[in-house]
Amino acid sequence: MAAILSACAAAVYAHASRPPAHPDDQQIAEAKKTFEATCAGCHGLDGRGGERGPNIATRQEVVRKRDTELLKILRNGIPASGMPSFAGLGNAKLAAMLVYLRSLQGKGPGAAIPGNPTAGEALFFGAAHCSDCHMVQGKGGFIGPDLSVYAAASSVDEIKQAIVSPGGRDPSRARGLVTITLRDGKHLQGIIRNEDNFSVQVQSLDGGFHLVQKSEVGEITRSKESLMPADYGKTLSPTQLDDLVSYLMIAARKATEQPASKHNWEDESL
Repeated sequence: MAAILSACAAAVYAHASRPPAHPDDQQIAEAKKTFEATCAGCHGLDGRGGERGPNIATRQEVVRKRDTELLKILRNGIPASGMPSFAGLGNAKLAAMLVYLRSLQGKGPGAAIPGNPTAGEALFFGAAHCSDCHMVQGKGGFIGPDLSVYAAASSVDEIKQAIVSPGGRDPSRARGLVTITLRDGKHLQGIIRNEDNFSVQVQSLDGGFHLVQKSEVGEITRSKESLMPADYGKTLSPTQLDDLVSYLMIAARKATEQPASKHNWEDESL
């Protein structure tokens, strides 16, 4: 009987020491204060890096880690890089800290979906023609970047800005078409994927890759206009823009979520 009571007591204690299934708003607010007091000195208030710590908000290596991996880092620290252990916070506060970190990454309760993702998906693969160039979860084009996890590391405002203003504040970042005229008179049009002093690799609009020696090239004409339409701010209504952003956010969450459909904090090895 004593052994049974001892086992029951141990089970109750272990259960009590685990974090709650879902940290509440107050716990997340406290986690924000803790982050600003203990983490921001290295990682910045927005998590995007500082003089002493790396970017943990948009760096894909961090964004793509599973919750279990991030919780392990928070608990154990990374001694080799100078990051201390935060095990002293306790499981409940560590769980809330994880939720706050995910909000900095554009995920979780801190990043509300601004519109209708179903309507946004219809736009992406329909009237907005995004899928002509971009792919999401294996569907769509390949000339533009794959957007399957793009929104996982971007805020709502950043995604909107990227849609309505390709290249952002620096127009030179906008990806435009190049036209290569060969010495034999043939033309090749597409996107440059690789280039060095001797050759250039171009992906044509049909998806094919072409490696051209520069000795065969007569002229390379580079368009200054982005391949992506620059008038989405006019052709899409504010509601449609919110819907499109929402679809990208939901797609990114599905691509980076854990295999289990429901998160169970009790499965974490804290």
